Amino acid sequence: MKQALLLYAKRRFNEMKSDHERQTTTGSTTTTPKSSPSQLAAPISPTPNLIIEVFLPLLGLSDDSFLVDLGCGDGRWLIAANKQFGCRCLGIDVDEERLERARKSICENGLGEEAVQVRRQDVFEFAKECDEIREADVVVLYLFREAMVEMGALLRRRVSLGERRRVQILSVGFALVGWNSVREEKINGIRVYLYSTDGQHR
Repeated sequence: MKQALLLYAKRRFNEMKSDHERQTTTGSTTTTPKSSPSQLAAPISPTPNLIIEVFLPLLGLSDDSFLVDLGCGDGRWLIAANKQFGCRCLGIDVDEERLERARKSICENGLGEEAVQVRRQDVFEFAKECDEIREADVVVLYLFREAMVEMGALLRRRVSLGERRRVQILSVGFALVGWNSVREEKINGIRVYLYSTDGQHR
């Protein structure tokens, strides 16, 4: 089942990439520039709950923490983090259907918008332009390998390396290009990488 989901996600990735390239060539505006990169970046399948159960306690979260999930999907990282640690959470995604699922789950779990929010926005645009990325204590990523090159460079510029405040970045599936992981595990065939800004060198 997991392999079938990954194959389906990859097929959709290739289809959207072809559509995006065709629209770029023809000048079509059926897909807005702001939505294209994220649609090409994130897998359709959500993070398995076992990965969240294993890694969430390792992130050092507290009720003073701020977690940002880039490509949040149905919001499961956000909900689990807030329920377990009481931290503030923000999820970014361009897929409105998945965001609606996230909003429904947030509501069903009795979590207020001041604690857990989701927003429809391109993850690259968010990482480049929004100051909230600089406020994050933890950043969660579940993006395709092709997207990790640009995201690695973006996060290196946008989260401050060498400052006293540590920022942790958790990547599911693929390594964050240009970063040295402090922990790696393989859970049910999926690799998970943990990075820390105090473990990097400029």
